[in-house]
Amino acid sequence: MAIAGDHPNTRTRAPTRSLTTLVLAGLLVLLAIGAAQGGVAMVIDPYTPLGMTTAYLERAPVDTYLWPGIFLLSIAAASVVTAIGLATGWSWRWALPVERAVGYRWPWIGALATGIVLFAFEVTELFLIPFHPVMHPLLVAHSGAIVGVALTASVRASLRCPAEA
Repeated sequence: MAIAGDHPNTRTRAPTRSLTTLVLAGLLVLLAIGAAQGGVAMVIDPYTPLGMTTAYLERAPVDTYLWPGIFLLSIAAASVVTAIGLATGWSWRWALPVERAVGYRWPWIGALATGIVLFAFEVTELFLIPFHPVMHPLLVAHSGAIVGVALTASVRASLRCPAEA
């Protein structure tokens, strides 16, 4: 009979998370909600999701919103998984080599990567799609907040890999 803590894909000790780490998880959950909403709308109706027409995609490398919708759903999934990892201390055996190389647990790496990818996407989008006076600045700020909070001393201390024994 296996005990939950003995399984390699579960946490083995109670996590100690700083308030800032939980704020980071909250930012990722908010991102996931918005990305899922937009992604589902774009996949269901790739020609006029949420009232947008394909005319906005004139300079983009895609003709419909299908691929941007799939991208948003991927961001939503990564955000949810990372937020759960941040909040629970979830551990994955396959992530151990990466964690050892970087020196931080996988949820920190995931949060940082999600924020950077979203920031790069939004900045690129500014050059390809007409500027939206509300959404673009909000998403650029949100991605910056994710990266900024992930880089705080309290989050890094909370997610630093323990020294090898």
